Amino acid sequence: AKAFMRAYKKTRIYMNETPALEIAKAESSYFPEIDEDVLADCIATYQKLGCWTPHVEIIKEAYAVTQDVFEHFGTLKERYPYEAVCCLPPETD
Repeated sequence: AKAFMRAYKKTRIYMNETPALEIAKAESSYFPEIDEDVLADCIATYQKLGCWTPHVEIIKEAYAVTQDVFEHFGTLKERYPYEAVCCLPPETD
C-alpha cells in the first residue's frame, strides 16, 4: 500500500505541474481515437478545475459532492456515511 501511495502522490504532482500537451503526448496511445490536441484541451480543463488535488485523501466535502452527483443522476439509492466508506491513506515516509 505504501508503494502505491508513493506512486499515486507522484502522479498527482505530475498531473498538476506538467503541461497538458506533454501529458497528452505521453497518454495518447491509451486514447487512439482522440486527437492529441483534444486530449490536451481536456487535460488542461481538468487542471484548471483542480480535479487532481495535491492531497490524496478523500475529504468529507469531496465525498459529499460525489454522492450529490450520483444522487442527482439517480444512480445512488442510499447515502453512506463518510466514516463507513473512507479512511486515511497509509503513510509513505
